Amino acid sequence: MEVIGVGIAVIDVIHDVAAYPEGGRCRWLGVSTDPDKDSDAAFVHNDLAAFGVDCSLASIEPQGSMPISVRLTRRGLSSYILSSRSTGSRTIVHSRNLVELSDEAFVKQLTLYREEIQEDASKPVWFHFEGRNLDATEKMMLHVRKEMPAAPISVEIEALRNDWDSAMKLISLADYTFISKDYIREKLAFQSAEQFLEAVMMKKWGTELIHHAKALICPWGAEGVYFLDVPESATHHLPTPHLDNVVETIGAGDSFIGASLAGLSCGKVPLEEVLKTACEVASAKCLKQGFILSLEEQTKWQKKFNCGKGGVGANAA
Repeated sequence: MEVIGVGIAVIDVIHDVAAYPEGGRCRWLGVSTDPDKDSDAAFVHNDLAAFGVDCSLASIEPQGSMPISVRLTRRGLSSYILSSRSTGSRTIVHSRNLVELSDEAFVKQLTLYREEIQEDASKPVWFHFEGRNLDATEKMMLHVRKEMPAAPISVEIEALRNDWDSAMKLISLADYTFISKDYIREKLAFQSAEQFLEAVMMKKWGTELIHHAKALICPWGAEGVYFLDVPESATHHLPTPHLDNVVETIGAGDSFIGASLAGLSCGKVPLEEVLKTACEVASAKCLKQGFILSLEEQTKWQKKFNCGKGGVGANAA
């Protein structure tokens, strides 16, 4: 099953502070400047291509620049990300000089995909939405539900700037939702994932919230992951082993979601096994800089998912 990821691509320039693999069949549908004219865009396209991510669906904008996150030293460079060598934690300030993907651009690029790129229209396509511009994302998800009703949809709810009423509309359209710890604690004022998932089960926000849902997934950092299996009406917790020597946590959440999508899109792997493996992938990422997994690690996780070539990678999303 192909996965179409809808979101942004960011260049990370890495500077440390003392304290404070090949993906599956995945396509990126986001906004980019022209890679033939902008070296930053070319870098992003080439880097994604190196991991098997097709960029032909990117919507090319003539103005703006690719977003760049800079991880800083303490010596006065202008900064966006502070990465701590002592704990592996990071503090992020993000600035963007490129328009968000519009629903009109999404429909245009999806039409291109279906008419000129898709090899077999009978095979399902998985859509994963980063959940940035929620009003436009809702329209994109509605379009997929109408035009490709068999396509599984997943979405991330993470940015604290996004209000809960808008986020709920996206959750109600998704098969799988990833909701961040910070959003649950700071935006919704729940102290734990269990409290939040219990509120969902008790229909605090009505039954429409999980109309399409198969699972609500709450990655919880060092504690592992909590999730609600909607068909079973049961919540679960999968812990992760303690890591003594964390090297870098930047991208651990993306690694978790990417591995989850790789497993879920295989079709027959139990949800608990998918998320357990995703925790292993995220933990492995925390023990190294960057996202390159060893061949041994990739092979181990591919066998678990029985995906064949390119089924799992730290950057599968």
